[in-house]
Amino acid sequence: MCGRFWRDIGWDEYRRGLTVMAPAVPQNYEPHFDVRPTTQALVARPVEGGVELVDMRWGLVPFWHRKPLKDFKLTSFNARSETVATAATFREAFKRRRCLVPARGWYEWTGPKGGKTKWSFRHRSDPFIMFAGLWDRAETPDGPVESFTILTRAPRSCLADWHDREPIVVARGGWDAWLENDTDCAPLIAAVEHDEFAVEQAE
Repeated sequence: MCGRFWRDIGWDEYRRGLTVMAPAVPQNYEPHFDVRPTTQALVARPVEGGVELVDMRWGLVPFWHRKPLKDFKLTSFNARSETVATAATFREAFKRRRCLVPARGWYEWTGPKGGKTKWSFRHRSDPFIMFAGLWDRAETPDGPVESFTILTRAPRSCLADWHDREPIVVARGGWDAWLENDTDCAPLIAAVEHDEFAVEQAE
């Protein structure tokens, strides 16, 4: 699964990897070394001519939720790729609203409660990665809420030693295709094998 990740990516890196249409002026994005569910995180979503980078809540709140945000109790920061096309929380976003979630890497924990070991996962050669994501917008009594989820799959590599799910990373050459809703996403989901990642014990 992906329940925590980190991001320390500069404006120039985004511009080299993406056709950024908005914001139109350079930004000073502060590093965030412990992004958690329900906090705000940067997302890349398609706009005419490229992408826009926008902050959203991590933990997708579907468009049909009309109650206060505190009343949304579903765990929705991850979406299982095997069921995302049919699950009520995600299916409309999967059809219409794909996004990419930039990160430098993510964390997992192993060991018994109270003595867990923290591990970091980083691509061996790519300076930053993009998780496959979906986003949505809900109109709530608290105001509009834009939010996202990260897709996961069963591990296909040594990552099974750390968890029974792994985040789906979209290969750099597939970023544009992932954002096109009429593109078959199955090959993109399968593109990156996680033996391409270095695993290190983290503090």
